Parts: sequence; structure tokens; C-alpha cells
Amino acid sequence: MGVLLLLVLAEGSDWQRQRKLIATPFNEQKSSSVWSESLRQANDILQSWTSCGLDGAKYCAEDVRTLAINVLAFAGFQKSYPFMGSQQADTTTMTTPSTYRNALAIILQNVLTLLVVPSQVFSLPFLPKKWAQVGWAKTAFKRYMLDQIADEKQLILEGKPGSGTLVSNLVRASEESKALGKSSTGKGHKPLSIDEILGNIFIFNFAGHDTTSISLAYAIFLLVAHPEVQEWISEEINFYLGSEPDPTKWQYETTFPKLQRCLAVL
Repeated sequence: MGVLLLLVLAEGSDWQRQRKLIATPFNEQKSSSVWSESLRQANDILQSWTSCGLDGAKYCAEDVRTLAINVLAFAGFQKSYPFMGSQQADTTTMTTPSTYRNALAIILQNVLTLLVVPSQVFSLPFLPKKWAQVGWAKTAFKRYMLDQIADEKQLILEGKPGSGTLVSNLVRASEESKALGKSSTGKGHKPLSIDEILGNIFIFNFAGHDTTSISLAYAIFLLVAHPEVQEWISEEINFYLGSEPDPTKWQYETTFPKLQRCLAVL
């Protein structure tokens, strides 16, 4: 996790350089894809919870965390995963780093362990199963990211458009700045190193996952405690969207700005 500390400790001109380069991938064009995937995941979580019967959903916080990871995986890496509630999930599948999403989930759940324990410890043959899983996840996640970086640089060399992922945008923003620095204007910045790209990707996922899942879970608990606020929000949703029962047809550009009550809650 040394790359993470590198970014956290960055300051002065180095911080300004990274701030300018990593701001490029985040723009309003991404909001529409986040909106669409969020609606799909929300519909899945609704189906999961309403299928629980009279006992109700018992793992709200865990399920919302899964939703947040799935949306991040799609928004950042164009990887769409079906929602699977905690009461339905195959625990063996969810705790093995067989996919990018599972590797990321394991890392985020064990971030303190990764920060404290030296990397070489995770390669020891006699580790407890849980720690071995963390080591596998860390290796799998880094390998996946490095493969994406290499693929994106190859696309740039071939003059082909990017994949549209977070890695793609970071690599291209860095390469464009490098090219500007070599031009007659000399207005470019030193490109992001591999470690800086990896560190920023982790920070985006860690910060986005934690803040989103905690905020959503807390808001749901408060709405349960205050049914009058539920009615207040429901009134707005029914007013603007009641005539269109299919969430896939709710457009971000025309719908999101109208939902002021929903925005007020979150």
C-alpha cells in the first residue's frame, strides 16, 4: 500500500500536478452511465428485499455496500455485475478474488490490514485463510489494473479510441499532458507514474465506496424511522415518474434535476 501513502503525502507542486491530471476523467458525461447503472442495481435490490417475505431484509448495510461496489465497478471500469443480496449470496464466490469486483470488495473490507501488514507477509504459506484471501485479492487487483494500463497504452499507440474506463481516462489524460510538455508551448505536466495511477484508482474506489454506502444505509434507516419523510419523497417521485413505471426509461438529463426532495434527503 505504499502507493497510497505516496498520494496521501503528496503536497505542493506535486499535489497540484496530480490534482489537475486526475480531475480530467470526472465530468458530467459520466453521470448518465452512473445514473443508469444505479437504477438497475436499485431495482435489483428492491426485488431482493421484497422477496424476503414477512421476515424482511436483515442485511441492509451489507446489501447497500454491495450496491455501491457494483455501481463503482461499472462507472469506473465498465464491468456490470448482477446484484446479489447477503441472504442469497454464495459466500464462497463472494470471498474469492475471481473477478475484479470480488478482489476490490475484499480489499476494501480489509484496508486496515493492508495498511498495517507488510506486503511480503501475504505470500507466506502458513497464513490463515482470510489473510491468504486478502493477499490473493491484492495481487489479482493489481494485475487487473496493470493489464488495463498496458492495453490502454497500446490503444494510444495504435491511434484507437479509449475504452472509456477510469483507467483509460487517467492514462490518456497523463499521456496528453506528456505530449503538451514536449510541444512548443511546454504547458504540459509530468505524466502520472504507474504507482500514481494505481494509487489514485484505489483512493477513488475507497472514498467513493465508503461515503456512498454509509450515507445510503444511514438515509434508509432514517426513512424507516420517519415515514412522513417517505411520503414526502414518494409524492415527488410519483409526480414526475408515476406515468412511466419502467425505470430504464428514466433519463438522467431530464429527471435528476427535478428530484429536489430526494437530493435534500441525501
